[in-house]
Amino acid sequence: MEATYDTDTIRLMTFFENATNVGVKDCFVEEESNTAYFIVEEGKAGLAIGKNGANIKRVENLMKKNVKVFEFSADIATFVKRLIPQVLEVTVKNGNGKVEIEIKVDKNDRPVVIGRDGKNLKLYKELLQRNFKVDDLIIK
Repeated sequence: MEATYDTDTIRLMTFFENATNVGVKDCFVEEESNTAYFIVEEGKAGLAIGKNGANIKRVENLMKKNVKVFEFSADIATFVKRLIPQVLEVTVKNGNGKVEIEIKVDKNDRPVVIGRDGKNLKLYKELLQRNFKVDDLIIK
């Protein structure tokens, strides 16, 4: 699935870049939770968040949306670890023209990673699909 942006998403990306002085690689807006997810350039997540979260708080107030920031990495395993901090181990499987990622998490962290009604898992799959063409994310 190729990441395509509507004009509202492009406006959000531009606004975020101007407000934080950090380049945005990808942006995904979830309307039901009123949350904007931004994938920022590698090494720039701290700059985007700002001291004590000042930049994010300002952006959230102006956008009237919750904002979540994730740091990009060209290495898919590193990106997964940045996306899901509870991950203990990442295995990338390439086969039959499909890319699958298996992650190992502590038994106690599983509910947090999956989220209510699988909401977090769907988000992670969407972001991995958009940025790395990953077909499936499996939690072990």
